[in-house]
Amino acid sequence: MIGPITRRTSLRLTLSAGAALGLAAAVSAPALAAEPTEITFYHYQTSNYDAFRAILDDFEAENPDIAVKDVFKQSQQITAEVQAALAAERPVDIATVIGKNIVFFLNNTGAVDMVAASGGDTAWLDGYLPNFLDLGREGEAVFAIPHAYGTPMVYWNKEIFERAGLDRDAAPKDWDEVLAFAKTINETTGMPGAAHLHASMGDYGTMVMTTNAGAEYLSRDGTRAGFDSPQGVAALQYWQDLARSGAMPIASDREWTAAFAAGQMGIYITSSAALRPFVAASEGKFELGVGNYPLFKDQPRRVNNSGAALMLYAPEGPRREASMKLLRYISQKEIANRWSRESGYMPLVQDPLSDPAMAEYVEGFPQVRPVIDQMSQTVPTAVWPARGTLEAQTVIRAMLDELWAAERPASEIVPEAVAEVNAALAANQATQ
Repeated sequence: MIGPITRRTSLRLTLSAGAALGLAAAVSAPALAAEPTEITFYHYQTSNYDAFRAILDDFEAENPDIAVKDVFKQSQQITAEVQAALAAERPVDIATVIGKNIVFFLNNTGAVDMVAASGGDTAWLDGYLPNFLDLGREGEAVFAIPHAYGTPMVYWNKEIFERAGLDRDAAPKDWDEVLAFAKTINETTGMPGAAHLHASMGDYGTMVMTTNAGAEYLSRDGTRAGFDSPQGVAALQYWQDLARSGAMPIASDREWTAAFAAGQMGIYITSSAALRPFVAASEGKFELGVGNYPLFKDQPRRVNNSGAALMLYAPEGPRREASMKLLRYISQKEIANRWSRESGYMPLVQDPLSDPAMAEYVEGFPQVRPVIDQMSQTVPTAVWPARGTLEAQTVIRAMLDELWAAERPASEIVPEAVAEVNAALAANQATQ
């Protein structure tokens, strides 16, 4: 028989109920206030940062349990900065890695195989163009996926062409025309005629010019340079001739970019990533022409991609799971194409125009058509090996400086440089 509920009993029950509610609240509070899993993404986006961050923000909106912290480093410093962060065991979950340095990172850092991290579901990787995915492939493993790849294009100022007596609507088709047009522009207008990007160590510009001429810049395993072939020497002689003629001022890529954007240079050969900035800079100043990379005599067009890939470093557990979600997200055709449209980098997925938004974009922005047309003629960047890379690239930088000084011909300078490069890379052959 249940006795009557006295005041003391009532109080005891009230306290017990309150304690139970308090305990329940205490148990549920952490679940309600759970912090999202934070992943750290190293990148070098500057002018494209807003587009880059907007994609990350949209991903976060779809995945509120994940927060993406982006860490900016200059493109010239990002290799060293990522290495330093990894060595110091600071958080690095996804890192932007310059394409030519993928093998170095693969051999010297704890990069994660994305095939293994996919848990058997690798269909998301199949959407990428195979020639770009191969840069990060080792056997059955994939350690890097394409992200910010460009292809070198010809940009020209149509007003300057007209002032120089050239056809304002005709890009230089080959290197003979580049040199001839540049001289004509310089002689008739007093402005710089043409320039070709070289990149910080001169490596990428040298690679593109010699590869397009039919030379082998580096062997497939990256352990030997071969651009001292007749084709390679002839290509680099054009670069020297541009400088010696006075049509190409000796300057940095940054200075050339600024001059062209200001309407003070006739022709600039640089990455497709410059397309949108040049379109914006030319508005109201001059009409911009965009064309495909100049051919070298009778050789088919073969140009190396520039830019960077993404590598995975997140440790096993929630950070890796969150990082893989993000990588899958940005690999989707619609997202990859959106990044291409907003950044100016090449589309990296197969059949990009099957995306209605991309097809509409190209129709309304015809300057991008040469970029898409050149995708099939773009070959993977040559990848440097694990040892001797910095020494080799330093030699190439010095080679370009001597070429542009024009005190000796390319036929003397280039073979000497290649011999020094191969001496620097010899340590890789000894370990094979």
